[in-house]
Amino acid sequence: MKHSLYLSTGLLILTLMLTSCEALFIRPDRGTTPAEIFEEAWTFADQEYSFFGFKNINWEEVRTRYETRIQDSMTDEALFEVIADMLYELRDGHVNLSSDFNVSRNWTWYLNSPPNFNYSVLERGYFKQQETFTGSFVVYDFGDVGYIRYSAFTSPISEADLDYVLTKFRDHTGIIIDIRDNGGGALVNATNFARRFTDQEVVVGSWRFKNGPGHEDFTDLEDIRLTPPDSTGFGPSKTAPVLFTGKVAVLTNRSSYSAANFFPMYMKALPNVTLVGDTTGGGGGAPANTELANGWGIRVSASQLFDDAGVNVEDGIPPDVQVNLDPADEANLVDTILERALALIRQ
Repeated sequence: MKHSLYLSTGLLILTLMLTSCEALFIRPDRGTTPAEIFEEAWTFADQEYSFFGFKNINWEEVRTRYETRIQDSMTDEALFEVIADMLYELRDGHVNLSSDFNVSRNWTWYLNSPPNFNYSVLERGYFKQQETFTGSFVVYDFGDVGYIRYSAFTSPISEADLDYVLTKFRDHTGIIIDIRDNGGGALVNATNFARRFTDQEVVVGSWRFKNGPGHEDFTDLEDIRLTPPDSTGFGPSKTAPVLFTGKVAVLTNRSSYSAANFFPMYMKALPNVTLVGDTTGGGGGAPANTELANGWGIRVSASQLFDDAGVNVEDGIPPDVQVNLDPADEANLVDTILERALALIRQ
């Protein structure tokens, strides 16, 4: 069964599973001894996590190593540390253990890569006092190329803001969309933004979801289709939504994660779009979460995402043009990645 990403429906799967990149699975209560809490956390991950095979993780072996650290007399803080260390083995930024005193997370998906983003360089070397703010966007006009900075998919995007910005840049040679250091958020924002850059329905990828306790228990793959907004438009005037099908460059770095992994995947499937910068941080799994018997929360990835070529994008979307910030450029308030994108659009 194939699904289209329409604004009016927003996908039932997204509504149920991906609102703010989370889902909720209620588990029966268990005991609250350290050993029981440890086992409950391990079992939830064992049955719900979606990337054991992809990442070649032996989860039984992981349990064997970490359960030796469990003691009946251990403090909550010590127990939290053991379970957090165990979950860290999943190498996944969507995996968390949360309590009233701590939240665990694995940050290695970007810490071993160059930052490739310095907003101060943009502000001091390019924008100065000329940038504008349109809703959740920072907008700058290079004269022939428009620039849109979107820092978080948690920030809402209105159809009116999209119409305004795309109308502003309608006659430009191209548009640069900068999602570097965007940690993700709501997929509906990624979808509504991306669908403004195509005038026809496009299969941009596929996904599947865990549907059983086995490590390879998944639903069948379903196409993800990007469809331009309905021609009836939005708002009381019902004017047709503005599309832009000219050249587009999307700037990414390793700190582009979760919904900021979906968005460049959507955009890369469009013929008028080029990804510039570094590979995204990944995060292709829709998280599932539950509450442990002691009140702690646990969250793991419970789906898999594939691009239009069938490649699993959990580890990130590679750019079409790999560019790193040059330290000498940065010292002179020049953004190497932005400059490459400008050159690509202008050539």
